[in-house]
Amino acid sequence: MTIRAAREQEGGGMTDWWSELENELLSCVEEIGLATPAEVGRRLGFSETSAASLLAILVREGKVRMCLVQAASRTPGESKAGSAERA
Repeated sequence: MTIRAAREQEGGGMTDWWSELENELLSCVEEIGLATPAEVGRRLGFSETSAASLLAILVREGKVRMCLVQAASRTPGESKAGSAERA
């Protein structure tokens, strides 16, 4: 087997791997509906960070939408001034 053929074969395996992973991610998001990257990661056995990175690829490709983001320095419900927001 030539080096070129080996590389093409490796590339094909990577494509298959990504297609499988992409299908799992899309199926999970469709099943859950609205979900956080942490929830998607939990269901698929990934960390929140890994799930967010993989989902970002799908966002860039237009296959999913990201609806919410939060500053990492704040806790849920905390306003810019640092006091809890009241509903």
